[in-house]
Amino acid sequence: MAANVPEPSRLLSVQSHVVSGYVGNRSATFPLQLLGWDVDVINTVQFSNHTGYGRWKGLRFDDSHISSLFQGLEENGLLKQSRMLSGYMPSPSVVQAVLEAVERIREVNPELIYLCDPVMGDMGRGMYVDKEVLPVYRSMLRYTTIITPNQFEAQILADEEITSIPSLLSVLQSLHTQGANHVLITSVSLSDTDILKIGATPSSEPSMVLVGSSRPSTDTPLKPWFIQFPEVRGYFSGVGDLFAAMTLGRFQNLTAQDVEAETSVTPIARAAELAVAVVQAVLAKTQKSMDALEQEVTEGSSGDDAQARVDRMRGRELKIIQSKREIENPEVAYQAKFFKETSG
Repeated sequence: MAANVPEPSRLLSVQSHVVSGYVGNRSATFPLQLLGWDVDVINTVQFSNHTGYGRWKGLRFDDSHISSLFQGLEENGLLKQSRMLSGYMPSPSVVQAVLEAVERIREVNPELIYLCDPVMGDMGRGMYVDKEVLPVYRSMLRYTTIITPNQFEAQILADEEITSIPSLLSVLQSLHTQGANHVLITSVSLSDTDILKIGATPSSEPSMVLVGSSRPSTDTPLKPWFIQFPEVRGYFSGVGDLFAAMTLGRFQNLTAQDVEAETSVTPIARAAELAVAVVQAVLAKTQKSMDALEQEVTEGSSGDDAQARVDRMRGRELKIIQSKREIENPEVAYQAKFFKETSG
């Protein structure tokens, strides 16, 4: 068996794939390559387009298919990745297969930086995957460097609802206790009172609050931070996939001096700032194109609702290629700040 010696610039991305459009690996690969990463890709599904179109064709791959790909990589000395990203997985058995692969890669490279985006559901929708994935994801936490759940996913992983600052801190602590070194809850809903307490600003315009923290040492209290940024109106797919990829691609194990020079609060917060900047720029370009195309769709409507939905979804595909410059050189407008208060 060939030697699987880690390569510093090689990254493995395990998530969904579409032939047309930008979600999953299609949303992650090109941006990561622009940052200098050699990206190896394992697709957990292969669809013609994402499911938001209302109609699609393709396959969800099973655990034996995923495991065989990992086996082929290992036998040929190709488990050389220094970083790994996982996103949407279609079944508990596939999540288990990826968990076993992560265990094996960590044997080859104990310094593997692994970002897990535990795609399971969302607030208001609940779980949209088999509920049996949950215990497997909990087992996966002990191998993760970074985890990027939304509020719903963070709550079910911690088995606790976020209703206040104390409950938010409890959820963060639970995810750290289960093994995650860095936690980024990509969107958190808090009362205006709590928004003010952490140092953010209640706004009449829709905004999002991302909350992050790093695992504290035994004698150090949790030091959470947040990034507040405008919510871009509209329905878009692949945004979380892009954010996770950019966070992993930009993350550096910086020294305290380096972080101070970068004017951010922690290395993972700096990566999140850059990732947010990329996502905001891509969404701005997408929205501009979307508005023009949807006007054309409205004017040219044939009365076919299904086709009109397809046309609208096409207009909302992320403008990844057109955002090459912004991906390479993002302009950070929204900075991370430590919580002002950590009491409810």
